[in-house]
Amino acid sequence: MVKKVKVDEWLSFFKKHREKKLFSLSDLVQLTGISKSVLSVELTRLIKVKVINRAAQVWYENPFNAPSNEEVSMVIRYPAYISMEYALSKHGILSQSTYTLTLITTKLPYIYKTKQTIYEYHQIGKSLFWGYKKEGTVLTAEVEKALLDLIYIRHIKNKELSFDGIASLTDDMSIDELYLEKLRKYSKKFSPKTREALYQLNILKKEK
Repeated sequence: MVKKVKVDEWLSFFKKHREKKLFSLSDLVQLTGISKSVLSVELTRLIKVKVINRAAQVWYENPFNAPSNEEVSMVIRYPAYISMEYALSKHGILSQSTYTLTLITTKLPYIYKTKQTIYEYHQIGKSLFWGYKKEGTVLTAEVEKALLDLIYIRHIKNKELSFDGIASLTDDMSIDELYLEKLRKYSKKFSPKTREALYQLNILKKEK
């Protein structure tokens, strides 16, 4: 019979590694030397007695240094960066508040829900996976790229929003805070339909 690790021993372990906010199951196998099967049972027990929280499937939070939702979003689907509505709201461009974390990934689309948060991942080609900045472990799109991702994903690619729908959304944005030359430069890497949408929305003027 495998001896259970005491709760206070686990707390000492997490405190010792408090610089690390998230642990994958593989991380814990490597750091503790405990087999994956035994660890899975131990972790389930710790969650049940509310010592730790499961951030996502095989990811666990450090109770002494809990990650933010944005930090968690980086490990659910990798690689990924925050973009679209959430990024535009975060930058203060979109006046509407959004509680769904919208992200771009090169992997298949994915939605992960917790009691507090919805993580929404949208797939994009590797040639368009750029235009973000890193702060700590979190990657967030520049405002110009976030807008292009939004138009491309919601309106052009997935057709979730009609032209009127995307126009209504951009009406709630402080477009004058964008760098239009950067937007124009970035837009040239997208499809002609994406650029045409920018013209029709009167965000950019066609070049002569």
